[in-house]
Amino acid sequence: MTTVELITLELRRLHAGLDKVLDGLTPEQLHQVPAGHPKANTIAWGLWHYARTEDNVVRYVLQARRPIVWQEGGYADKLGLPPVAQGTGMSTAEAQALRIKDLALFRDYVNKVWASTDEYLAKADPAALDATVTIKPVGDMPALRALAQVCVGHGFLHLGEIELARTLVGA
Repeated sequence: MTTVELITLELRRLHAGLDKVLDGLTPEQLHQVPAGHPKANTIAWGLWHYARTEDNVVRYVLQARRPIVWQEGGYADKLGLPPVAQGTGMSTAEAQALRIKDLALFRDYVNKVWASTDEYLAKADPAALDATVTIKPVGDMPALRALAQVCVGHGFLHLGEIELARTLVGA
């Protein structure tokens, strides 16, 4: 198995897990603060944040500033969500206030991000993955590390957080 194949496999596993967390969820549960904790993230915020992060890393960072799916599809306007922010650096109050008003449209966005990532990885030049990229606010790293750390590792961290939140909101 090549490194690109491993990253592809793990991202597909992550995507399947993130897609599944919405099953049977009510809009109230999606936006409920888990256990009412003043510093907890909602499921909505976790999903939005991760999808936006992957979109930015794979499209904008790894593909030489290729327009992100978020911009191409006009999702910020359509969903009434921040046009540039992806959640990093948001205050807890801002994160807890985030609302996904049209879940079907949000799922469309997420599916396009997953497909765009698959497309990129299917054509990825392994040598290009050695190139140094800058991930704000983390810093400089090889492109492969950006995929492994910021997409795979970070994504599974949020999936775990979301799974716990599902339990705490009664899903």
